[in-house]
Amino acid sequence: MTTLTIEISEKAGKTLADLVEQLGGKVISVDPELKDDKKLTRKEKEFLKGFEESIDFVNQHQKGKIKAKTIDELLDEL
Repeated sequence: MTTLTIEISEKAGKTLADLVEQLGGKVISVDPELKDDKKLTRKEKEFLKGFEESIDFVNQHQKGKIKAKTIDELLDEL
């Protein structure tokens, strides 16, 4: 599956979100407050990117596409 990030008007966003769902896709988020990435600081952008990567990892693990480490494996790395 492919993930897209796009910027469009709020009115078109609702229509496009409905279309994506009708085509069998999944709308992950609709956030009109974050339309303009320039409003975020570099640190906030880095945090959001890391958070999105973490969510993606969990989703892939739940689908059985990747295997997560056990707590013992993580502790052994320390």
